[in-house]
Amino acid sequence: MLDLGSFKALTFDCYGTLIDWESGIAGAFEELLEARNVEATRDEVLELHARFEPALQSGAFRPYREVLAGVVDRFGAHYSFQPTAEERSALAESIRDWPAFPDTVEALA
Repeated sequence: MLDLGSFKALTFDCYGTLIDWESGIAGAFEELLEARNVEATRDEVLELHARFEPALQSGAFRPYREVLAGVVDRFGAHYSFQPTAEERSALAESIRDWPAFPDTVEALA
């Protein structure tokens, strides 16, 4: 078995490894779309997010908060509504509430 005590540091990706980003994204859009009377499945939301986010990340650097606001804008265009300033920031604001996977805390202990 690998002796983790022999390492000074371990690095790994947080989102998708420790944090259930799919549930976080789906939850944020569930609230937004429900308020706009838009029906979309979790899979549809994740598929659209997976299409919109990389397109916005390509090119010149933009703060991630701006990328996520752009994702919300594209959801609005896709579902024919104009997001408010509050709605545009909701996805970025939701990140702090995204759930950890059930085994995360135990794995890091």
